Amino acid sequence: MVIVALDHVPHCYSHEDGAVIYGLVASALKSEQRVTLSLAGVTDVPSSFVNAALVPLLDRYEFDEIKQRLVIADATKTIADVVRRCFGATKRPPRMAA
Repeated sequence: MVIVALDHVPHCYSHEDGAVIYGLVASALKSEQRVTLSLAGVTDVPSSFVNAALVPLLDRYEFDEIKQRLVIADATKTIADVVRRCFGATKRPPRMAA
């Protein structure tokens, strides 16, 4: 399943936007084996978005399972850096696809 973020929120700049994306990703992970979150058209995201959209997945899934089942596609290097920072220095973020 592919979730295109900008199909569901006007931008990926706020905690509220992140909460919407979290709901979609969490729901998809329940029913799908693998989920791709496409950030096509998004040039940058603040940590508040990532902290709301992705980090709460750790409350439901082990980190390794998130890495195996969630792919973040169409992310800029800047976005990838924010995701890595939010997931912490000791853990690796979900796989990033070009």
